[in-house]
Amino acid sequence: LGPSCPLQELRLQSNRMGPKGATRLVEFLETKSDNRQPVLPKLHRLDMSYNELGDQGTSKLTRAISKRAKVNMTEVSLSGNYMGSKGIESIMNKLLQHKLITLNLDNNSIGDQGCQLVAASLPSIGTLTRLNLAFNDIGCRGVATLMRSLVGCESITSLGLSGNVMRISGAIAMGFTLAQHPRLSVLELDNCCLSQVAQCHIVAGIISNRWVPMKVMYGFRAGPPMVAIGA
Repeated sequence: LGPSCPLQELRLQSNRMGPKGATRLVEFLETKSDNRQPVLPKLHRLDMSYNELGDQGTSKLTRAISKRAKVNMTEVSLSGNYMGSKGIESIMNKLLQHKLITLNLDNNSIGDQGCQLVAASLPSIGTLTRLNLAFNDIGCRGVATLMRSLVGCESITSLGLSGNVMRISGAIAMGFTLAQHPRLSVLELDNCCLSQVAQCHIVAGIISNRWVPMKVMYGFRAGPPMVAIGA
């Protein structure tokens, strides 16, 4: 696994490493060879999901990633790591320099504050196409902020928000974004407790988009809301 290793992808999910295990991994990733070359120089996809890292372990890991400036990290998965808004702040600050394509942060507890931090950083990650924030205790404020930010982030093609209870105000904000976004084609809304009115706002946004990019939507059938709004 030294400087000559061709490994491009490292998946260490579900090992319950915790912050201490993250420290050991960071020490390894920060190791330099005699000619000052980093270990795993071609690594650009990292999956550390379900390792109980918490905010502390997440901060340590993202610090190590940020120091690997010569190789862009294109995919980072940190699902299910008991992460809150402090961990999110560290992630978004440290990963802005990388050309991320996929970011999986589902099954944490980032809440509205964490979602707002993600939203604030999105305009600076112009390569991001897939974002998963499912099951994160995100409410209407977080969703509304995220939707406003997505209007200007045309690279996003897939968005996961399943498991975040969404009320009508969040659905209205989503409908507004769906009516304008040119490339968002996959939307995951399972277990969002969407009322019929909320569903109508979302569907209205989808069908009023002049590009009609939406191809797949999970969470509810679009047919009944379309009938309700006379589409």
